[in-house]
Amino acid sequence: MEYQAAEPLQDVKGARRAASLCAFAAVAEIAISYALMFAASFFLNGASLDERAGSNLVLILNTVTVNLIAMPLCWFLLLRRVTKADVPETGSRTPLSFSKLLFYFPCAFALMYTGSMAGKLIDALIGGGLTDVAQNAISSVDPWVTLVCAVIVAPAAEELFFRKAMIDRLSDYHPFDAILLSALLFALVHGNITQFLYALPLGILFGIIYYRTQNIGYTILLHAALNALGGLVPQLLTGPAEGEASIVLLLGSAVFGLFVLAMFITGVVLLIVKRKQFLPIPSDHPHCGKPFFLNAGFIVACIAFIALFVLTEILA
Repeated sequence: MEYQAAEPLQDVKGARRAASLCAFAAVAEIAISYALMFAASFFLNGASLDERAGSNLVLILNTVTVNLIAMPLCWFLLLRRVTKADVPETGSRTPLSFSKLLFYFPCAFALMYTGSMAGKLIDALIGGGLTDVAQNAISSVDPWVTLVCAVIVAPAAEELFFRKAMIDRLSDYHPFDAILLSALLFALVHGNITQFLYALPLGILFGIIYYRTQNIGYTILLHAALNALGGLVPQLLTGPAEGEASIVLLLGSAVFGLFVLAMFITGVVLLIVKRKQFLPIPSDHPHCGKPFFLNAGFIVACIAFIALFVLTEILA
């Protein structure tokens, strides 16, 4: 029997409601985490900690409040109210081989590095002053804290929340609408323009990978690897050392610099030559377009996060 595709329906009301709830979930995540961090700082006020221990504690508390409390709570209160899209049949999924996963890594790295360079360019054009919150946080903590918080916990929580939970609930409309909205919210919640510029393209790429494979493990691995290369490895290579250890660190930094250059060039080439492997994403569902972005939740999210961007730069 020949398969007949279902006639596409433009469920504008449903799309607007689903997108709005996802946006409100992102706003609520930040609001809850900030409230919890404020409460924690109130109780810890006056604690006798040296600067390093204090920085470690702040990053750990931030990771716990955002990734382990706020995100699950927002999923339970808001995202769970959005009807989950039908999961594609197992046969329609596209598992990634190890070589294919390695193909995506330099692509992701090139997007991250390009976004980072765009942030530095904007910073130079406006005379300096843009804040790199992630880099500032990682530079003052112990490597084991970076490993646990930035390489293990954060990638897993963010991918489950922004990719799996959101895309699963939005892809019944058009998958790229779902991918773009989740990527925008993922970039906005970082709360500063520097991270927004590389989080947005990465969010789109991770969304494409997740939708096509229906396996969140792939994007968690890629996300963790990027965080390790962007934060943990440079941190290890710039640690204090004397004598022979300093020579080892110097050589390690040189090798890492060459690796970064090679990954960037490889990623740019692959993104250009293999661009048809990323888009378009075929679907029986029409693009919803405006309902995904002209709704109460997304408008509130844009206002709230732009205000957070400004506040971050003022308080930096």
